Amino acid sequence: MAVVRYGNAAAAAAQCIWPYRWSAVCSSWWPYILVLCTLTLPLRVVARSSDAFGGYPTVFSIDEEDGMLETIELISKYGYRGQTYTVTTADGYKLGVHRITRKQGPDPDRLPVLLVHGLLGSSADWLVIGPEDALAYQLAKAGYDVWLINTRGNRYSRQHVQLSPSDAAFWNFTWHEKGIYDLPAVIDYMLNDTKHPAGQIYYIGYSEGTTAYFVMTSSRPAYNRKIRLAHALAPSVLLDSVRSPVLNSLVDNAQVIMPLAFTTNLVELLRWSEQQSGMLQTMCPPETKRNPCVVLFDNLFGPNPESLDTNAIQSLVGHCPSGAAVKEVYHYHQVIQNGIFRPYQESAVDRIVVPYNLSASDVPVHIYYGMNDWIIHPKNVRKFTAALPNIRELRAVGGKKFTHLDFIAAKRIRTVLYTKIMANLQTDLVELLRQLEKS
Repeated sequence: MAVVRYGNAAAAAAQCIWPYRWSAVCSSWWPYILVLCTLTLPLRVVARSSDAFGGYPTVFSIDEEDGMLETIELISKYGYRGQTYTVTTADGYKLGVHRITRKQGPDPDRLPVLLVHGLLGSSADWLVIGPEDALAYQLAKAGYDVWLINTRGNRYSRQHVQLSPSDAAFWNFTWHEKGIYDLPAVIDYMLNDTKHPAGQIYYIGYSEGTTAYFVMTSSRPAYNRKIRLAHALAPSVLLDSVRSPVLNSLVDNAQVIMPLAFTTNLVELLRWSEQQSGMLQTMCPPETKRNPCVVLFDNLFGPNPESLDTNAIQSLVGHCPSGAAVKEVYHYHQVIQNGIFRPYQESAVDRIVVPYNLSASDVPVHIYYGMNDWIIHPKNVRKFTAALPNIRELRAVGGKKFTHLDFIAAKRIRTVLYTKIMANLQTDLVELLRQLEKS
């Protein structure tokens, strides 16, 4: 199919290699050289210990173009109705929000659903494995009114009422602000637009999308009444047992890396660009089963070669990384170091910040985690969930090899997890309609 944005992979590679293009990329990436050096040894050690896998056929209904389309184009391409909104937060950030419904419109009985992506992700993460498997498509097909947020700082949410992304102040946020400002703004916008008689939504978050959720529900408990049921996938709350050699290497070298970032005024992390996207797709061709993206993801998220579809990985890297604030990463570093889920600590000499009150997060929640998730250790999940008052389900999914990335890109993710989520929502719908009839 025709590539609509920057030509084919070869052309993208040529743009990256051509001198003036390459220099432009390097000029914005040079502060990462030290970071990459800290990753070299762990990547090589783990990669050499892994046998190459090969020959697995494509299982998703996707093609090469999907990694080059914007979210709204992916929605339209596969026959769904898509809309784009701009939602302004209380602190002035303008968020790009996508909406997907079936052509005939949503079922008015069903509550709207909010899907929230992870760190460096975007709304496209819920679509990249195609119309037969991706969760956003499955929900829309079933009649749900599906809203896909883009939290502040990613490619679709780089606007502010006063600040520019070129201003350091624009990037002075962590996932705390995403929970305090971004999620409430979008939830209120959804409720005002949809006007469902229940006055509630369903929430589904992945990775940082769960971090922001637990920030909001523990710090702004009024919003607990606006969420009828939540699903937390790979909940990133406690992180002191990280197994990823990539993250552990960064943590070990944080005392060098973070001062370098601050002194060089490095405030934005991995901004999405056509050049970067094209370069990653060229570096990670699907016919190469142990391409650099696969090796990196194995070392970052955990290895599960049987679950990977390299065509899906190439589509994913066309959209991700999508940009974030460096301060978000440092906030996670604090959680890794001290084992406490709390707001950002500006400095060691400041008054110690009080942890989030997870006991206030009383929305009924289904929590799913992976046994081979090298970022979210199962024991960290079990530890933080002990403080939650209303857990509907706490379950490891996908067997012993299931990883962090598998939640959005595993070959069997629809049957392993998404059908379960759909069943949970259907069960709740029956109860909701019964309650509405009585009222």
